[in-house]
Amino acid sequence: MGKNDIFNKSNSNGYYRGTRKPRIWPLLLIFVLVVGVAIGVVIYKLIGEEHFTSQKPVIAEPEPIETPVEEVVIEPDPSDLVDDSNHIYAAKDYAYSAKDVRNWISSVEPYTGEKLAFLTFDDGPSPTNTGKILDVLKEKEAVATFFTIGTSLENTVDSGVILNRILSEGHGVALHSYTHVYDRLYPGKTVDKEYVKEELDKLQEKIREVTGKEKFMSHVFRYPGGHMSWKGTEEADAYLAESGIEYIDWNAMNGDSEPTSRRPKDPEALANFVQESLTYTKMKDVIVILMHDAENKGMTVESLPKIIDDLKALGYKFAILR
Repeated sequence: MGKNDIFNKSNSNGYYRGTRKPRIWPLLLIFVLVVGVAIGVVIYKLIGEEHFTSQKPVIAEPEPIETPVEEVVIEPDPSDLVDDSNHIYAAKDYAYSAKDVRNWISSVEPYTGEKLAFLTFDDGPSPTNTGKILDVLKEKEAVATFFTIGTSLENTVDSGVILNRILSEGHGVALHSYTHVYDRLYPGKTVDKEYVKEELDKLQEKIREVTGKEKFMSHVFRYPGGHMSWKGTEEADAYLAESGIEYIDWNAMNGDSEPTSRRPKDPEALANFVQESLTYTKMKDVIVILMHDAENKGMTVESLPKIIDDLKALGYKFAILR
């Protein structure tokens, strides 16, 4: 073997023959890498993963359980006044629109329901008779509509107490002008619509004042002397209807305001007058009975029990106007 062969050829163990030392740096490198990895693992475990990654572990939150919410319906107190009306909640089922009733008794619209009787009292309240009428109505389990006058409210002590009793016992309060003075309401026998409206607004406010019921609002009006007695009513009717006020007349009466020559002379005659008046009306299934509760109408109070009993015997149910 030549000299060059000694320096250029290695044996199978990877080192040169002669005096060259074996190479150990690859082993050192591997050792350093292993130790570094081990140290890194230990640090990772001790310090925590969040220091080495921007991704935080995703924790699955349980979906909220929806609890069904029951809708709470607050029922109004039956004794509370229906807002912007002339009656309490307890009277809603037997309170009928004045416009509907007017159309029924005048045969403008057909009526096919049960027989209805609307007891109405004009010109009150009075210190004596209104309370007595309420006593009879309560005893007989009947209801009525009271057409009030502003001056009667002014002149009656505790008029607010009387009106609140009317309302609380399930009756209706309606409008019959403030003064009841024909010359002011109907100059030249023609309706002064602006003046009538002015009086009704004043009356509404007076009722709110004496009752303490700020949300009282009556939509029912009876012309003093009756709608049929005056000129210019059609224009006035439309004018009042714009404010939600409807007029109502009657198709039966007890005769307590008839001229003296034909006015019934005793309570029984007053009651019989109602039945007689029904013979003259075409619509007998819906009747609006004109009566009065002014201070000089004591016989009306005395006749009322028989009037109610007679109507019940004929199958009538009692209702109020709204």
